[in-house]
Amino acid sequence: MLETLLPSESRDAVVGDLVEAHELRAAGNRLTAALHFWREAAAAVLQLQAAPELVSAFTPCTRESRVQSLLSDTRHALRLLARARGFTVLCVATLGIAIGATASIYSIVSPVLLRSLPFPNADRLLRIDEKELDGSASRIGYETYLDLRNSARTLQASALSGFWQPTIFGDRDAERVRGQVVTWEYFRTLGVHPRLGRDFTSADDTPDTRNVVILSHALWLRRFGGDPQIVGKTINTGGTTRRIVGVMPASFEDVVEPTAEIWRPLGYAVSGSSSCRTCRHLQMIARMRGGVTQAQAAGEMDALHRRIAAENPRSYGSVGMFAVGLQDRITENARPILLALFGAVGLVLLIATANVANLQLARAVRRHEEFAVRAALGAGRGRIARQLLAEGVALAFLGALAGVGVAVFALPALVSHLPPDLPRLSAIRLDWQALSLVLCVALLVGAAVGLAPALGAGRARLFDALRGGGRSVAGQRHRLRAALVIAEVALALMLVVGAGLLGHSLLRLLSVNPGFDVSRLVTMEVQAIGPAYQTSASVFANHDRLRAAVRAVPGVEDVGLATQLPLGGNFDRYGIAARDKPLDNPELAPSADRYTVSADFIRAMRIPILRGRGFTEAEAADSNVQIAIVSDALAKRIWPGEDAIGRYIRMGGPTRPWKQVVGIVGNVRHTGLDATETLQVYVPERQWYYEENSMVLVVRTRGEPASTIPAVVEAARGVDPLQPIAKVATMENVVATSTSQRRLGLLLFVAFGVIALLLASAGIYGVLAGSVAERTREFGLRTAMGATPAAIVSLVLRQAGGLALAGLVLGGIGAIALSRYLRALLFGVAPTDPVAVAFATLVITVVALVACLVPARRAVRVDPMTALRTE
Repeated sequence: MLETLLPSESRDAVVGDLVEAHELRAAGNRLTAALHFWREAAAAVLQLQAAPELVSAFTPCTRESRVQSLLSDTRHALRLLARARGFTVLCVATLGIAIGATASIYSIVSPVLLRSLPFPNADRLLRIDEKELDGSASRIGYETYLDLRNSARTLQASALSGFWQPTIFGDRDAERVRGQVVTWEYFRTLGVHPRLGRDFTSADDTPDTRNVVILSHALWLRRFGGDPQIVGKTINTGGTTRRIVGVMPASFEDVVEPTAEIWRPLGYAVSGSSSCRTCRHLQMIARMRGGVTQAQAAGEMDALHRRIAAENPRSYGSVGMFAVGLQDRITENARPILLALFGAVGLVLLIATANVANLQLARAVRRHEEFAVRAALGAGRGRIARQLLAEGVALAFLGALAGVGVAVFALPALVSHLPPDLPRLSAIRLDWQALSLVLCVALLVGAAVGLAPALGAGRARLFDALRGGGRSVAGQRHRLRAALVIAEVALALMLVVGAGLLGHSLLRLLSVNPGFDVSRLVTMEVQAIGPAYQTSASVFANHDRLRAAVRAVPGVEDVGLATQLPLGGNFDRYGIAARDKPLDNPELAPSADRYTVSADFIRAMRIPILRGRGFTEAEAADSNVQIAIVSDALAKRIWPGEDAIGRYIRMGGPTRPWKQVVGIVGNVRHTGLDATETLQVYVPERQWYYEENSMVLVVRTRGEPASTIPAVVEAARGVDPLQPIAKVATMENVVATSTSQRRLGLLLFVAFGVIALLLASAGIYGVLAGSVAERTREFGLRTAMGATPAAIVSLVLRQAGGLALAGLVLGGIGAIALSRYLRALLFGVAPTDPVAVAFATLVITVVALVACLVPARRAVRVDPMTALRTE
């Protein structure tokens, strides 16, 4: 209490002098130190008597005095931290890395998973899909959508969308952009309106009037310079003139297709070739009426599906409908990895907090005499605890400032590695919510860091402190420090097990045979579009010239063209009917990925031909020869135990011709290395019922593919400089992109695991170093009595082993719980994979042993005489 009677500056000066006096006494000059102590104590009493605050010493504490006391504690804490520069830098760096990582991951998780979609009443938005026999979700057909829209009573509005990738031609260049074809209610269903111009109307959504477009704000700025008079002007999209009727606001995010920059009406005719019930290639969104629950909407969709399927029994192989929240549907793939990363960075933050608290405890052991002096001046446990809390909070806020700096640089790097189709990608930024989280984390961390030493600070006995016997005080804190180290080891093990599981899973995934040779392969998207390519013959001639030009490039071995690229994110699937295996319900026919290819595509990809043969150039050039090649899985699915060569299949509806199977090739992983294996069918490009002007060029090189890319691109541009070339990459990069989510998760888990190991090893080292210093006399006596260096090292190792073992046991239990949340990210690896657990345990053990080396060496080198003189 007497401490509160002095002005802050006088009090700090007195305390500082007293602490200095006890440092002198600790150095050995006991008599001089004692005289110095009591002289300063007397001066303190004289200052107290002369202090004007003495008059009001026992009056109630006012709000103003509390504020002044808080400011004084803060100033004093900052002065102490400034004096201990090494300690402060280490703590701030530790907290800065952990808080910065937390802010960065939160800035990604928050807009994607935690915040509502940026639309009015976003909780009423649904995604509606058909439910397949295996329980998976599939897209919807146009006529089914019309039935649902016209009959549903729980829906206020609904719309369809499909992928569209037009090329915008200018006077001197052409740009390929991603967009969507949508029904006219699309933007109304989402609840948004164009910034300039107007929305689509029902009059726009017909086959004859659909040549109008709405631009994104980004495309309007980039391509048209933000022209305020853009509405009403026309653009050329490959020979089709389209009129611009609107520009969306900058804040609009098309969460259904995040990369879309241009929209046009779908314009389907009822019962058209693409608007049938069985052509399930469109995505349906809907807005529920007010007061309607998601369960009610889902029940109505199921009931309507049963009625529609009963009325059209030959058009449905699905068994029901899915009606789920739009946000849940679009984030379902990203949710597991983002939640896992958020949990991992939380563990890192806990480890960093425990580590800094451990450092504070070690520092508090050295400051027990200071606390005793404060107690002698009248400070109670609460007063000392308040000062320590001020130091902890000041340290945490300095760490938070460093963390903001870390996040400013780390967040853009993380975003650059995220999949480009991640929903809400444009909303990821270090905003006020992330900064608020940093502030809250700093307060919590500061409280934890300050409370740890405060728990034992008030228990210091004045007599023991003044005579230099701080062993009891150190012992009290040693148990808390050991508990913190055990927690650090446990949390570190959880992170390392997670990294081991993801790493083992990724190795398993990359060992999957994709069905073709990935090496020495260059891919790019090419297009023959515009006034010069209005006929099938002109398009095919362009493809032939393109293949010839690229094949002439030095170092090129094979060249092929196809409408799709395995692992390229394409979706073009058809039901396959077999002439000799008719089905009562055609919708129960197996679906296959349709590849329209040049004759040399299968050879260029090195897809193995198992039986039969490939296409010849003559067959590929003859539109009257109807042939096909099927994958081995498709052949076994339709003709189990039989030979598929010579059989006939059909796809694209009952009006399409039958095609004879001339070859069976190996299965290709089309949608992903970790996805369920799909079926494939290959047809020559001139034998499909419409020409494809957008193709993927694959080039097999003799040497390093990356070095050949410039020459290949130059040759392709030389065929027609106005035709767009996009997505130039090696096939290794395509495979890496298809596994980017898992790679990002592994990279961050490894980074977090390394940080956790460093902090845990620092914690073990700190506890052992402090223990060796406390047991200096014991080690000296043991050495004097004949203990060998091996015995001394064994004592230190046993102490470290006890901490590590306790941490490993607790961490093993936590790792089992954590691994269950990683299940969705694992491929070919069990959540309790013994390889990953053994690897993590070995790493933690090695780190613990390394952390023991310096303290053990110091214990062995204790001189018995020096140890005895220190007592």
